[in-house]
Amino acid sequence: MMHFETDRLVMSKISNDDAENLVTVLSDPDVMKYSTVGVHTEKQILAYIANCQQQYLANGYGHWAVYRKEDNAFVGVCGLNNHQVDNEDVFHINYRLASEHQGKGYAVESTLGVLAFAKKTLKLKSVHALIESDNVSSVKVVNRTGFTFAKATVFRGFNVDVYQVTL
Repeated sequence: MMHFETDRLVMSKISNDDAENLVTVLSDPDVMKYSTVGVHTEKQILAYIANCQQQYLANGYGHWAVYRKEDNAFVGVCGLNNHQVDNEDVFHINYRLASEHQGKGYAVESTLGVLAFAKKTLKLKSVHALIESDNVSSVKVVNRTGFTFAKATVFRGFNVDVYQVTL
């Protein structure tokens, strides 16, 4: 699948053409404040793009570039990761939106789009979210998209709350 859409957004596979836009998100300290990998350098962004492309080929999912339909403005990224959390393989949602696009419902809308993709295309039964407890904005997003608190744990050295939604 090359892309999918929600009411206001188009979500497409990340390509090298997105590199400049990705800098506005992945290199922004405010946006990346709660990221376990931190602010990205230009070299790390190119590696991120390559990793996304590898994930699409190997698994049929990954992170997607999020664009606003009305004017094709780059909003950010949203997608799925698969990691071991407490010795369990879990799919978890990940999103990063450019500062100017936060607070407009795009995180909720893109999350719902990815969840629909996860259910319909990947046939997943559940998706998780790993969120630091003081990341109030992300907690609001997962609460608005049907996730419920499952447990607290440590992931990559960070104390996180694990939320889960059944699809």
